[in-house]
Amino acid sequence: MRSFITKFSGIKTALTSASWPEAIILLIAGLVRSWRLDYHSVWFDEAVSLAWAGADPGYTWRITTRLVEEKHPPVYYLLLHYWQVVLGWFGLDHNDAALRWLGALLGVLTVLGILLLVRRLSGRSVARLAGLLTALVPIMVWYSQELRMFQPATTGLVWAAYCLVRGWQSASQGRRLPWWIAFVACMTAALYSYLFAAFLLPAAGLTLLAFLRLDRGPDGAWRMRRFGEGAVAVAVTGALFLPLVRNAWLVNSTEGTPGRAFQDFFANTGQLIRLFTIWRVDWPEPIVTAVVLFAALLTLAGLLLPQRTKGKKTGPPLARAFLILWLGIPLLIANLLLAQRDAVFAEDRYFLFLGPFMLWALARGVMVVSARRRGSAWVMGLIFIALFSASLPRLWTPAMYRENWRAAVEVITRYEEESAGLSGAAIAHVDYTRLAVEWYLRQSMTEEELPLFFPFGGTLTPDMTETIIAPPLEGLIDFGAETLWLTQSHLEGVDDQGLVEQWLNQRYPLVTEQYPAGVKLTGYALRSRFDVLPPLSDAAVYPAAESAPGLTLAACEVMTPRLSATDDALHPPSGWVHVRLWWQATNVIEDDYIATVQMIGPEGVWGDRLYRDNEALRRMPTSTWQTGAIMRDEIDVNLNPVTPPGDYPIVVGVMNSAGEVTGNTVECGRTQVIPNSSLSVFD
Repeated sequence: MRSFITKFSGIKTALTSASWPEAIILLIAGLVRSWRLDYHSVWFDEAVSLAWAGADPGYTWRITTRLVEEKHPPVYYLLLHYWQVVLGWFGLDHNDAALRWLGALLGVLTVLGILLLVRRLSGRSVARLAGLLTALVPIMVWYSQELRMFQPATTGLVWAAYCLVRGWQSASQGRRLPWWIAFVACMTAALYSYLFAAFLLPAAGLTLLAFLRLDRGPDGAWRMRRFGEGAVAVAVTGALFLPLVRNAWLVNSTEGTPGRAFQDFFANTGQLIRLFTIWRVDWPEPIVTAVVLFAALLTLAGLLLPQRTKGKKTGPPLARAFLILWLGIPLLIANLLLAQRDAVFAEDRYFLFLGPFMLWALARGVMVVSARRRGSAWVMGLIFIALFSASLPRLWTPAMYRENWRAAVEVITRYEEESAGLSGAAIAHVDYTRLAVEWYLRQSMTEEELPLFFPFGGTLTPDMTETIIAPPLEGLIDFGAETLWLTQSHLEGVDDQGLVEQWLNQRYPLVTEQYPAGVKLTGYALRSRFDVLPPLSDAAVYPAAESAPGLTLAACEVMTPRLSATDDALHPPSGWVHVRLWWQATNVIEDDYIATVQMIGPEGVWGDRLYRDNEALRRMPTSTWQTGAIMRDEIDVNLNPVTPPGDYPIVVGVMNSAGEVTGNTVECGRTQVIPNSSLSVFD
């Protein structure tokens, strides 16, 4: 074992001989990948990862390698499983940031691998620029902070490339063997994490042929032995991958919509250049186009032009051959596969593994183009470093939210905490798993405090209403729940017609509707009519004031006592004050009234209520109430986004069926508007 480890002394030498620039690049990579790791909440795809990671490893391996229930193979899920086990020793197995540290560390390892690989083939100057660009490029940072397999597969492929080069360049067979073994391990791990990694396996084999042709020894002898050893390593990797190839072929041959080979070739290529430069910036389109075109030209130069030092070519063109193969072969295969499946380029993340190699080509292009103009490499390099750095802050903004389950759950938990007299329940109506909502819900509320149901599976059709939808929902009434929270997401192919929401809308009044990114959260009052006033929150006000003949406002609660005027998380652009009213029929009520609710300041009205067809007093008109009945009525007040900070009264009145505001108004409590900030849910 000791002798085997010593074979990797080259890595130790490479690390210890690294100068301060390399160390600073790795530090930058670590810092940007550690920044705000918990800003985005766990979303659907990450919930899938956590679901598989939480299963028995044997079960995960057995099921995911079939590629039927899950389209990604198991290595990343197993890695996440054991990472979560280790975090559990420190009580961090449920911590978003700690879990994402795995991807962040792998992202730093990717940068290290690029530094070592590029220095071997293109020299230290190109390696430093390529490493720094890889450290800063937004898309690589983004996927380093995600609980998915795309960054881990990229790490495995970069290190497989490095091991391939080291295996080729090592002088003796004894030194080469560990590198070939490491190549097999890294490449196989990548293949068993993400299937598109297979696009680089033929590139690895062709790289050996290119090296055999281009890289001669001092005496000009062919290095057939090294080629033979590398070919065996590639063949072993291919043999290990064969079971997945078979399963992938069987599954994919029956799925997907055929397209056309090389369909939208230039658009897809341009999109890849943008992905690996400034990605999702919201800059003016002419600036974006100029940056992408500039990067494309330099990348092309890095692929095609020889590198020179003082006007002379430097060494054999191994770097160009390597880059052409490791970028060209995957893109060739992908464009050919379009004939079978038109969604090959559908998602940004599909070709993340090409990012480090494309940035290497870009860095090489900078050096090649600037070889005859001293100092111009610094200028162009700094331009791209500045562009990438300026693109990074957008990653941690609401515009980049995918599914904000944390905000959705915070609305539920804050409401329930303020509703001591009303028990609640929740339904996670989400394709595949309820883990995303449960992940945050259980951090503050137990199953006894707020049960979570997930009673729907398969594809719902109208004929299933009374057999599939109705029984579990009606059971919630028997359970004693008085408020129901319906969370909906990813319903394509599950409930395209919104049957669950329709069933609830036909039976229960709305409490509120919220729209966190990628999620729809709807609250329903399963019970609206009461014989006596239930226990209310400490903030409740008891006006006991007659608002109209026979209609008394018995109590009211401002359930959002503090908020900002703008909201980026739940319902952009403005904040909402949530108010719960308790009306009582003290006599026969002749007309049908609905509540008016406003937030009023010295300057006038700063917030007015939202009117919804399914609110309580529309579903249960006041003229139908029995004397003595107490009714629950919940309303959202929409603020003007420019409302100045201050303390504002919430004023309640009524409007009759003719649309006339009538009777007395009552101050129902106050809410504090704070300076606009990230605060966007109940506080």
